[in-house]
Amino acid sequence: MTSMRPGRAALFTADGRLGNQLFQAAFLDSVLKEGDRLLTLGMEDLLAGFVWDRYRLTNIRNTRARRHFKRLLRLLGRAAVNLHLVTGYRQRKQRFEAAGEAYRLAGDKVERRQGLFDPLVYIDKGYFQSAAYASHATFRLAEPHLARPRTFMAALPPGPRAFVHVRRGDYKSWRIFGRSPLLDLDYFRRGVSLIRNAAPDTQFILLSDEIASVSPQFPGIHVFHGASVYEDFGLMTLCDGGIVSNSTLSWWGGYFCGRKLPIVSPKGWLAPGLGFEYPAGITAEWMTPIEP
Repeated sequence: MTSMRPGRAALFTADGRLGNQLFQAAFLDSVLKEGDRLLTLGMEDLLAGFVWDRYRLTNIRNTRARRHFKRLLRLLGRAAVNLHLVTGYRQRKQRFEAAGEAYRLAGDKVERRQGLFDPLVYIDKGYFQSAAYASHATFRLAEPHLARPRTFMAALPPGPRAFVHVRRGDYKSWRIFGRSPLLDLDYFRRGVSLIRNAAPDTQFILLSDEIASVSPQFPGIHVFHGASVYEDFGLMTLCDGGIVSNSTLSWWGGYFCGRKLPIVSPKGWLAPGLGFEYPAGITAEWMTPIEP
């Protein structure tokens, strides 16, 4: 992908929560240069807990009252790109088939269209959930969110550390390809066994967005009660490996951890057993995929 020259001004309107915003920021880092002007709407989850100081950045909070404003910005941005006035980036959609149904969802290809006024850039709606962009990421977790995770880790018995991140929450009601994305708890138990076979003295640490209901299912595993999603993320980064959920937050926790132990991931991610991976390109070469 062609990199943008310094001195440009870019607009991007984000969707999703922290994990999604981390992928979106990594994509922006792949096409923007240090010192560029960047106007975003909806990147506040990332900015609240991470340092991302590469740009002259202005963020507008994404609130329900601003949803019409967000739609207007997207309409204007797309019109400017279609008229070849500004340079545009757009994540192309791809056809997927599951259980006899066809779905057109975000693919792993990004289209760049050159504009007449090249210093002005519009990045269209996209999640950009591909491992290819991770190496471009310039953000880092703010130090205050690492204090409690470091104290917790210091109190553990000796040995390598691996996280077990169990995503529940909104996944219980969400459907994709006509089914739930929830992973069976047996997947996590098999991941623990895989890492334990590689390093028998590993200390496992459980994290979850529903820790009270999940922790009784994993007796004998240390439980971390993070005060925020940023502390949970910080704990993951301090580990040597782990078992990730099919969650973007979990993905980035695996990316930033030490990776001296396996990073176990669900094969197919959000499309296990369907013969393809979704999102396309999300499984990284440093992951150890197993059937969920």
